[in-house]
Amino acid sequence: MNRMNPWPSSWALFRATAVALAAAVAVPLTVTGLGNPPPIVSIRVAGEYRYVEEGTTLRQVMRAFGQHPKPGTLFDVDGRAIDRRADPGEVLVNGYAVPRTTALSTGDEVTVVDGVGRPEATRRVTTRLKGRQPGDPQYFLGTSRMIQVANEGVVSGKAVTVVYRPIGKPRHRPTVALTFDDGPWPWSTMRILHILKRFRAPATFFVIGRQANRYRWMVRREIEAGMTVGNHSWGHPLKPEFARLGPRRLHQEMAWTNHVLEKLGGDPKLMRPPGGSWNGRVVGTAQRLGLRLVNWNIDPHDWSASATRRSILHNVLANVRPGSIVLLHDGGGDQSATVRALPFIIRGIRRMGLRLVAVLA
Repeated sequence: MNRMNPWPSSWALFRATAVALAAAVAVPLTVTGLGNPPPIVSIRVAGEYRYVEEGTTLRQVMRAFGQHPKPGTLFDVDGRAIDRRADPGEVLVNGYAVPRTTALSTGDEVTVVDGVGRPEATRRVTTRLKGRQPGDPQYFLGTSRMIQVANEGVVSGKAVTVVYRPIGKPRHRPTVALTFDDGPWPWSTMRILHILKRFRAPATFFVIGRQANRYRWMVRREIEAGMTVGNHSWGHPLKPEFARLGPRRLHQEMAWTNHVLEKLGGDPKLMRPPGGSWNGRVVGTAQRLGLRLVNWNIDPHDWSASATRRSILHNVLANVRPGSIVLLHDGGGDQSATVRALPFIIRGIRRMGLRLVAVLA
């Protein structure tokens, strides 16, 4: 017998194998005296074969091999996180969810299923509003009894879509609102503001956010003159039409413009969607930003290149009625015909016994 190696060669080979296996397993193998090492089981973890002691639990394997699912987030209707661990995910054994105290056997396969991010569920809520309300979108100055039908987030309570349905006949007062879109604009905005001040005629300006940011002093003049200044989106997108914009872009178009107007001393409560394009989602987004949509029921096409002072004046006075909201423009191009027609429009409306007002927030 070799004095340098008192162990039989077969036992040396067994001990070397046991040590090698012990180095590869997550739960260390132990050898006590001359007894047998604990039995080994072969499992698959994340597609790779692993060797662990018999009796090793799922929890021990998860810790040893870092098998932890990524949780899924619950988002509100605006895409903001409500609960980042709403869906914790699962660790499965052979495709089934089992207790983490389960002991694994040879041939078992451990797989990790990450949690899934998802938007919150929604529900339909119908509310009868108190008193008389303007429409939303508002097309005239009259008010009606109104039902609000909202599709809102179950967790956040935020409205995804909102529709307002009038009940009964609207009530009109002998008032008319002149509204001006697409400004502020060099020359034409200040000319229109000067005429309105001279005639003491209140009006509503729906400004484009990036124009307001560029010509801040004009917006300040409108506010100082007592005019109502509303939101007409940041960049006046028309393709795709406003109602077809994605939720994030839709929110940005309104929120950025609100921010500029607030910095200039305004208190935006009204929003006119570009092109009058709207749906329940546009109304819901505006509502979450504290805005009510305002459209119109008289469009004299003063934005057309063929428009003249006479055509604009005729189209307004031939159609104006108590409660009318008139669409005009102080920006977007050459509005000289609108500037020339404005004094005659003001006089003509007043001769009908109608009073000029701003759109009320």
